[in-house]
Amino acid sequence: MAKTNFSGPITTGPIQVNTGTTIGSNVRDAAFVLNKMSFPLSYANFLVTTDDDRLATAASNATATTDISFVSSTVTANVPGITADGGFNAASVITQHSVGNDSGATWAITGTDVLGNAQTETLTAAGAGATVTSAKTYKTLTSMVLSTGSAGAVKVGVIETGLISVACRSMFNEYPLGQTSSTTDKNLANNIVIPAWSRITNINWVVNTAFDTAGFDMQIGANVAQAAGATLNSLDTDYFAGGTDNDVAAIASHHIPLVMEQTSAQMKNCLNVSDDDASGYEIDKAVVVTAKTDDTLSAGDGVLSVEWLQKVNATN
Repeated sequence: MAKTNFSGPITTGPIQVNTGTTIGSNVRDAAFVLNKMSFPLSYANFLVTTDDDRLATAASNATATTDISFVSSTVTANVPGITADGGFNAASVITQHSVGNDSGATWAITGTDVLGNAQTETLTAAGAGATVTSAKTYKTLTSMVLSTGSAGAVKVGVIETGLISVACRSMFNEYPLGQTSSTTDKNLANNIVIPAWSRITNINWVVNTAFDTAGFDMQIGANVAQAAGATLNSLDTDYFAGGTDNDVAAIASHHIPLVMEQTSAQMKNCLNVSDDDASGYEIDKAVVVTAKTDDTLSAGDGVLSVEWLQKVNATN
């Protein structure tokens, strides 16, 4: 059976003009065709094992360290340690522990976000015997440089209860088709990528099996273009909905704006997915789920669905 791909926008109704006074003759009454995509997620996509020296050990980063010596490039190429699941990409926060008091110094962190875009962060170092956690989630880690030599040994790791980002883009349809990375003619139906200028009309997170945690806090984000179209530090983890205290663990159909929380600013980003893009550099939005769990997960699955009017703000 043949298929036809439309680039959009696709409109209905007889006209698209905005002059005159007669509806149906010279007053715009066109509507746009609704698009909808869904993406399956399970507890396994968010399983990070706490390991305070997974990325860098104290033995390799003694007193006076400035430039972190990582365990290996293989480890830093998969910061969260989550094995590829259906072609998904994942990212997580990192932790830094100091034996001495490094609280007067800062770390310059370089790596990539879950979409593979470069990102940087300045993180205040930990005090003696303490641990600090990054604000951003990292798919890969390239370097960590301390502003002054460390007061004692330092180590870098990951934490189970920190933020974990999963891109709603799969390289193959593992569920429900059972495909693998070696499948010929892989199906990419499990992807949520929204064209620039589109208008989101609904976000729905349907939980079929409850997540067995005191809190599974979810936010829905995307990539945002900056000045001159730069993608450095482009991931906004709560661009569309949710937040760090938005618990959606229970079996339910979680819609915006109540159960799936949504602020006025997030609503405006849904009315025009390019709202925060630098003018002239509006880009497609790859939807990213970022979640935080209170404890170890062993159950939970659901489906995220997003519906939108394609490019409604660009061509009307």
